[in-house]
Amino acid sequence: MPVSSSKPPVQDRSDLGDPLSPSRPPTPDSRVPRAWLQQLRNQLRNRWEQRQHPPRTRVLGVAGITVLSLVGLDLLLVILTPLSHSLLLPGLFKQETVSDSTKPLTAEELDQLIDPNAPLLGRRLTLQERQKVLALLGQPADFPGGFVSGPEAPRIILHDTAGELSREELENRPKYTETPLGDGIAAYVPREGPLIFTRTVLFTPYRPTAAAYEKGLDFATEDQRDQSLRKVWQAANPQAIQQSIQAVVGKLKDPPPDLANRAAIWFKLGSNRAYMREYARSPHALDGGKTTAIWAIANLCQTVLSDPSQLKQAAAPARQSQLQQACATVNPQLQASQQRLASSMNIELVQKEGSDCFVSDAEVQAYNQIADDAHKIASGQAIPLETYDRQAYTDSQYEALTQLYLWAAIYAGRFPEIVTHFWLDQGNGKVIGTHCDPRGFNLNRLYREIALVLDHPTETQYGAPPQYGRNPDQGDNVWWSEQIMGGEAPTAGMGSF
Repeated sequence: MPVSSSKPPVQDRSDLGDPLSPSRPPTPDSRVPRAWLQQLRNQLRNRWEQRQHPPRTRVLGVAGITVLSLVGLDLLLVILTPLSHSLLLPGLFKQETVSDSTKPLTAEELDQLIDPNAPLLGRRLTLQERQKVLALLGQPADFPGGFVSGPEAPRIILHDTAGELSREELENRPKYTETPLGDGIAAYVPREGPLIFTRTVLFTPYRPTAAAYEKGLDFATEDQRDQSLRKVWQAANPQAIQQSIQAVVGKLKDPPPDLANRAAIWFKLGSNRAYMREYARSPHALDGGKTTAIWAIANLCQTVLSDPSQLKQAAAPARQSQLQQACATVNPQLQASQQRLASSMNIELVQKEGSDCFVSDAEVQAYNQIADDAHKIASGQAIPLETYDRQAYTDSQYEALTQLYLWAAIYAGRFPEIVTHFWLDQGNGKVIGTHCDPRGFNLNRLYREIALVLDHPTETQYGAPPQYGRNPDQGDNVWWSEQIMGGEAPTAGMGSF
């Protein structure tokens, strides 16, 4: 059963090099009737319940995906990749006319190279899988698709809003394409009704970060990074900085007329603390300034590091060594950040504030004693997110996320990995953020619903196997507290329907 028969509008991409594919897919249509997935889900649930012998288990994961895998082969075959148009690699890749013998393989030829039994996450969709997903989304078979390259699977990062937001408020939020303005969230999932897309391009490096991991804080702290950025600014000629800012702004579609000045203010104020004080006074007037400044430094550093002769134009003789060293220090972090941005999309699930990451009255009260008035938890006590008459996350939200996974697969051209903000910034033994969202989310249920819709084996996992708890150092990758959720964490079973 299709999601919707209406075709989303095609975006004008004439002024910006496409970092994903030669043709950008149209914007997903969020005007989807809720009944389609409810009915389809019920049908597939009945089919699952009638199975006597579930299909064999597929071993999923991204550990075996390397540059020499199928995705690596795609990297060699696809001319336009995220990096070829990245702000970090200006001019390094030039499109040239190719002879018939060196043309990229067609979609049909690529399809023959895909091993459908390979690990699912990160694997390119076969033509048959793509047609199935498009049919579920109510789109024609010739719907243009994207492709996110890289050695790792594209990511869907789950957050929660920590505040009740109405559908009306979300629908009235500005919609952004590829711009430093706003936040880095691609879509919001209200408690009822369909998805609300706030970024019309789902995978792109041309947006603000939304997680510490996207900032590359596993390379250096934000303060250390900002200090390195300012060292670049201090060493470079003012003309070089200005040219780099203008080069970045010139790549954007319909930027604010004063965007270059907003970026310059971040440099001129001398510290990030001073900039944030100014930003608090007039956020709309400075929106996008810091992100644009970071992009400008990334552009300048990649230029001078890839072509040392550019140092003469970028800095005075006495400061050329300083500029080169400062760029060499910060450039790996900036490159990693842009690559992560290009292969990730961030999703916000509407959830009430509750008591943040605290699970007892004592924890809340201890926090309130050290927090300023603006950040104190008003209740002064721990607040359950799930109660007898309130689900933490609604049926509608799980349905909308299932639909979103389908859209992400089409835009990425590969099966994405689902990961929580909690795990991304605190897992893998290195804490680079203190987030716990999405709090109390049943990842087992989401996996199961996606598997039912795609007719995959019921035990298929679309990310790491869920482990619920508050201790990422012990492998917990979904935040869960019995006190806040009112019960034990989900098991690997079917989950609630």
